[in-house]
Amino acid sequence: MPLTLHHMGFSQSERIIWLAEELGIDYKYVSHKRDPIFAPQSIKDLHPAGTAPVMEDDPSPVTDARVVLAESGAITDYIVAVHGNGRLAPTPKDGASYPNFLEWYHFANGSLQPTFLRLLMARSADPSSPFVARTLDKAMNQLDMLDARLAQTGAYLAGKELTVADIMIFFTLTTMRGFCPVDFDTEKHKHILAYLKRVSERPAYQKAMKICEGDDFKPLIGPKAELWPLMKKV
Repeated sequence: MPLTLHHMGFSQSERIIWLAEELGIDYKYVSHKRDPIFAPQSIKDLHPAGTAPVMEDDPSPVTDARVVLAESGAITDYIVAVHGNGRLAPTPKDGASYPNFLEWYHFANGSLQPTFLRLLMARSADPSSPFVARTLDKAMNQLDMLDARLAQTGAYLAGKELTVADIMIFFTLTTMRGFCPVDFDTEKHKHILAYLKRVSERPAYQKAMKICEGDDFKPLIGPKAELWPLMKKV
């Protein structure tokens, strides 16, 4: 079993465990505890980025040597291509779903996640700053775009089938909200809320989150979000 996936609690690395479970591939799971809220030394020792997720493939079928990657998008691309036979990632052969897949796959970490992070930092520095309001407006605009897309498909971001675009964005819409609470409007974002419920019922997602966070973990799939307990100690 050459593939080792490193997870840090309540982090983007949940994406990678879920991906592996959706693909049904074998992997070794290693859990790391935050210290106290940031990455522990055990993560920093694996990769100079010092962030989760981290993937080790030893030996990699690509290089015949050990490969260590950070960045959830890069790890996702690698696993799909090297261990997943291209599953969950449409190509030009899939027609209209391909450009939609590309846009929403990159929207997760290219637009929505950075906006949530800016909102988190702005609130931490000065909750009353006008920048907080402007950033929240941007987040709402992005959520409106997302809701409109889900209204079109009635299912997933690229179309009727789950892809890694969904795996990438789901963290931002759920777990990330425990660090940066953003509420969803029950009417304006009704398609997002239906999507969160639908995706959270997937067996592979449920199994992955039990592995990552334990049997009692409840994902933030409702309209309201509160800080995770670990953030209340900061």
